[in-house]
Amino acid sequence: MNCYNNQCETIYAKSKEKFLHQTFFIGAILLYCVALLVDLEILRFHLNPLILTFLFVFCYFTLGFGILKEAFRSLIKREYFNENTLMALASLSAFGIGESAEAVAILIFYRIGESLQERVVEKAKTQIRSLSALKIESARILRENTQISISPQEIQAGDRLIVFAGERIPADGKIVQGESNLDNSALNGESIPQNVKVGDMVFSGGINLDGILHIQATQNYANSTFSKILQLIEEGNAQKSRSEEFITKFARYYTLIVTLLAFGIALIPTLYLWALGADFTETFQTWSYRGIIFLVVSCPCALVISIPLTFFASLGKASEMGILIKGSSYLESLNFAQTIVLDKTGTLTKGTLTLKEIRSYTSYDENFILEKAQELESHSNHPIAKAILNNKIPQKNQDTQEIKNLKEHAGGGISATIGGQAFALGNARFIESLTKTNIQDKQSAKCQVFLSLENEIIGSILLEDTLKEEAKEALEKLKMREMECVCLSGDKQSVAQEVAKKVGISEVYAELLPNEKVEHLQKILMEQKAQGKKVIFVGDGINDAPSLALSDIGIAMGKVGSDVALEGADIVIMDDDLNKIPLVLQIAGRTRKILWENIIFALGTKVLIMILGTLGIANLWLALFGDVGVALLALLNAKRAIH
Repeated sequence: MNCYNNQCETIYAKSKEKFLHQTFFIGAILLYCVALLVDLEILRFHLNPLILTFLFVFCYFTLGFGILKEAFRSLIKREYFNENTLMALASLSAFGIGESAEAVAILIFYRIGESLQERVVEKAKTQIRSLSALKIESARILRENTQISISPQEIQAGDRLIVFAGERIPADGKIVQGESNLDNSALNGESIPQNVKVGDMVFSGGINLDGILHIQATQNYANSTFSKILQLIEEGNAQKSRSEEFITKFARYYTLIVTLLAFGIALIPTLYLWALGADFTETFQTWSYRGIIFLVVSCPCALVISIPLTFFASLGKASEMGILIKGSSYLESLNFAQTIVLDKTGTLTKGTLTLKEIRSYTSYDENFILEKAQELESHSNHPIAKAILNNKIPQKNQDTQEIKNLKEHAGGGISATIGGQAFALGNARFIESLTKTNIQDKQSAKCQVFLSLENEIIGSILLEDTLKEEAKEALEKLKMREMECVCLSGDKQSVAQEVAKKVGISEVYAELLPNEKVEHLQKILMEQKAQGKKVIFVGDGINDAPSLALSDIGIAMGKVGSDVALEGADIVIMDDDLNKIPLVLQIAGRTRKILWENIIFALGTKVLIMILGTLGIANLWLALFGDVGVALLALLNAKRAIH
């Protein structure tokens, strides 16, 4: 109880301190406004110049205490040139030449600008923080028929998780009881709920919308999908682009140079004119004022803040759409890519086999061939078996016949006795070994299985990897962006050519072993590097790990849950949608456009005001706009990356 009371007292004390600070700050601004109106003779009453100066000094130290403190700390740390030291030096110099109102204005507008900048930055960070805030606090598991709550970090593979409606799945696993709809928008940006039932794999981070699910964990929390996504987001934001690194170094030297130039503007003309016989005090005051204008407007915060914010906003926008980018450096590199190399299986195609055609070589019809094939494959989990079993037979024989001597032949096929007759189903090599006949003339596809009856070939089934519905549209969008598309595949030349033709790719390399695929990619990389261009490789994130690592930008079509996709690629498309590739290129292009707009606008405006100030045309009020106003406009422009 005492601990609770102490905590309440601490919160109350902090709230009271914050309230008093804000009240004092607003009061000081109001007092400054009154003093300024009197100084400009807008109000009808007058104050003694000494009292007026005292009011300005009071407002100066009240409003600028934080800035002066930070500037003093910087001097102690030997960090002589930053925004705080610039503002402190400019405002103190303004006081020194008798411009008290402008001296206070420098600090007021700088403080207001900082406050508004913080709000803009915080709002932009909300999108990424909304994901980070989804960290799962507790999990419910079943142990010895008793439900207990544990920390997600304690979940181990094999634990039976219980997830109620409205709760987030804490770890990857397989549903063993229950049926529900899941909201996976945090994983892949997909707003349509996914229906799941017993036997389906589910991934951490999804929200159970209705019903109670019992899930057997296949991963612990640390290795689960959602935990890795949060880790990637945190690591990605820590990786700076070349633009961010450049602007950080630029600001360091830039601030030193402009400070020296400001001193030069104040001293060199003064000494020169004084040598010619001009009044030193009057000349020094005039040129010092111009030097202060130069100093105020030169503050680089517009670029130092807006450039990282633009990248941050873009990364947040991409993650909201189900595109994970591991740092702004990869987002920036996309703008220099001209060639995109795509794997076929699992990238352009779905990676799952479907029945394409049934061929009969005897009097047996197609239904008979499919029926016997299904009977043989009824006890197999092989991908070919699943493709054959996933087809209904229009006129199926209702008389079930006994299956005996069922035997699987590794790498070949399956054989059994059905109704007293010997059947076999498998690839050409396996069936040839049984029938002792050459069937090369009957083989027309890479994935083709043959059915034999009493060592006579009676038919075959052709299977194909289905093309993704959006593949052609996505490739057309890439071509509109003048991207050169190349397909690398391990499939037969005829199969790869057929898929490439459907999506509009003219350059195809097929029948490649994994090492040959890497060799082809290396050649493309060398050719593009000679032209100063980057190469994108798109794979399914499983068997394309070497190519993803070798390319300049590796994009994994990461079926959610693929560890290799999450760890090996630079960019992960969480929902396997090819349309996300032109979308991420669009985000990269928009980001670059906003960056250049901010750089040109900020530097152009500042240089113009610097020149006008040096010539005596601009005053300190315009210089303040050139600092605070330009920074805010650049920040607001950076926020466009979110929309």
